[in-house]
Amino acid sequence: MDLGYVSLNTPDDIAPDVLGAELEARGFESLWVGEHPQVPVASSTGLPRRLVAAQKQMWDPLLALTLAAGATEKLRLGTAVALPLERELFTLAKQVATLDRISRGRLLFGVGVGVRAELEAATRAVAWPQRYRALDDMVAALDALWTQDESTHHGEFFDFEPVWSYPKPHQRPRPPLLTAATGPKALRSCLRWADGWLPGDAALGDVPGALARFRDLAHDAGRDPATLDLTIMVWGEPTPEALAGYRELGFNRAVLGGGRRDSTDPTATLPFLDRCAAMIEQLG
Repeated sequence: MDLGYVSLNTPDDIAPDVLGAELEARGFESLWVGEHPQVPVASSTGLPRRLVAAQKQMWDPLLALTLAAGATEKLRLGTAVALPLERELFTLAKQVATLDRISRGRLLFGVGVGVRAELEAATRAVAWPQRYRALDDMVAALDALWTQDESTHHGEFFDFEPVWSYPKPHQRPRPPLLTAATGPKALRSCLRWADGWLPGDAALGDVPGALARFRDLAHDAGRDPATLDLTIMVWGEPTPEALAGYRELGFNRAVLGGGRRDSTDPTATLPFLDRCAAMIEQLG
């Protein structure tokens, strides 16, 4: 099982190029960052102050990962998660493809639908109950832009006549798309296109049970679970025993750093990485 690290990706954190080089030097497989294109002030009421402070300062994930790509050779670059429905379709297609080309095929594109207040603030075209139908349609439109010379798409939410959209991604037909959905209805929708699953262990609670349900849903959707990327976001300070347990369940990657102690203190990051790096060889 590979180990990755998720950064808050704010100006107060270690810069993405420096962090990427530090991760690669320690044998980590991947760097992950999330996004909040905008955070409605009204929706922040009641949330932990530290969480809101980080969310409102996040750098753009694709630009940050481009910086990390230039400072590394093998490190994979992941979004955990990007919010496609809060972005403009054609610009997103070009940005994702460009990053995948610059990094020579190292992008892992984790996607989600975000939270209701942010989606409704970002777009008037997609109502909250329609979010997974809209994401399905957007993925189909992105696939057309990434794979066709003269790309066209006619869907419920996205509709365009033939256009040229270049560059195409380095990975063919596209970078792996990982869904962060956890509910059965959402997973049934996302399993039509997802190349993998990206849940958080804190949200799942019963991880073995949740993974068994995911595999059942994949079978029902005509997908072979053995072909799907299984990445788990690990909350808090990981133990070798917990990570080994996730490996035995079948997860091929664990991403560490979420909810870690002193997450807003950049001087605590490298010591955390050193502690986790000691587990890489035994988990490989």
